[in-house]
Amino acid sequence: MKKTTYFYILKEILPIFLIGLMTFTIILLMDKIFRLIELIIRGGSITSIFMLLMFIAPSFLTFTIPTAVLLGVLLSLGRLSGDSEIIAFKASGISLYQLFIPILLFSFSAFLLSIFLVFYGLPWGNRGFVSVVDVIAQSRPDVEIKERVFNDSFKGIVVYVDKVPVQGKKMEGILIYDEREKGNVNTIFAQEGFLISHASSQEVEIKLLNGNIHRFEPRTKSYQKIRFDAYDLKIEIGKTIASIRKKLQEHEMSIDQIKRGIEELRKKGEDTADLEVSLHRLYALPFACIVFALIGVPLGIQPRRSAKSYGFVFSILIILAYYVSLIAFGMLAVRKMIPSFLAGWLPTMMFGSLGIYLLIKAANESPFKPAVWVIEGLDLLQKKWRKGSGHA
Repeated sequence: MKKTTYFYILKEILPIFLIGLMTFTIILLMDKIFRLIELIIRGGSITSIFMLLMFIAPSFLTFTIPTAVLLGVLLSLGRLSGDSEIIAFKASGISLYQLFIPILLFSFSAFLLSIFLVFYGLPWGNRGFVSVVDVIAQSRPDVEIKERVFNDSFKGIVVYVDKVPVQGKKMEGILIYDEREKGNVNTIFAQEGFLISHASSQEVEIKLLNGNIHRFEPRTKSYQKIRFDAYDLKIEIGKTIASIRKKLQEHEMSIDQIKRGIEELRKKGEDTADLEVSLHRLYALPFACIVFALIGVPLGIQPRRSAKSYGFVFSILIILAYYVSLIAFGMLAVRKMIPSFLAGWLPTMMFGSLGIYLLIKAANESPFKPAVWVIEGLDLLQKKWRKGSGHA
């Protein structure tokens, strides 16, 4: 009987968990997706873009797995409670603590998956991400050159282009400010130009047509203007690769990367609080799977039929409260008001304690008044909205 009940509860949670995981991950990936779509339009390989998405995914899954656990527990138990199935379970002799067993096993599995992603998925994703970005930057260095924008991706050079066709490497209306040579500044104007990449030498060649070079030497205060029909300008693409990494790799660093960053900052005598907070936060995040399960069970089991429609509202409120607390304690640690260790772990410990307290109250059938007030407030708003719609 209990085994059947456990499988039944897991069957309720799993589909909602998967839908929530996919939804939250897509929301977090949205900013990167727009950037990657631009790479496709500008000539990037669809295979490369797919690989980038796959390598970026672990950094987001460390955040979205706990939130999906919370959503799955709240909505599934809200449905069971709203249809009076929780009451039926209790009537058949199954206590709330026994009902919590399959949920605990599910959340522990999510915890193990998160731990795997933190220690193995993030390093793998970052290595693969850097590798693919290097290939894209070497094969398509022009992806960083945008129309009517001063592009400073190339080291020592600023490039402005009036028009960049979607297909091809031809550019029109080119202005280049070149200060790579110490003491000399060259300003180059050209009607047209082409980008030619040399992957083996890590260089990019800009072939300019029909233009002028304006050269000024501050030491001699001399000015030269040189007219050309064709002019080749060679540029190293190391900074271009770093620029694309910076724009696409805004996700969390792996534990090893954070530790290396802390060591480098300590050698320079700089503050490491921000990175230390990130490190402890990364250690603590997987435990949020179990913490959210503890909170989700008592909030999902509400003795009201209308409560089953409010699981999503509760999940959003809890997720916001948890991540806002992470940010708030992180700011306190950066300002040296609390230790970096506490900034990473205190929100998880606070919400874990709250979850245990709520679970005990729910097992004793003692309602959690703030949750009841939220439901009553939502009921009131829903009634007023229906009433207003009816008059309309």
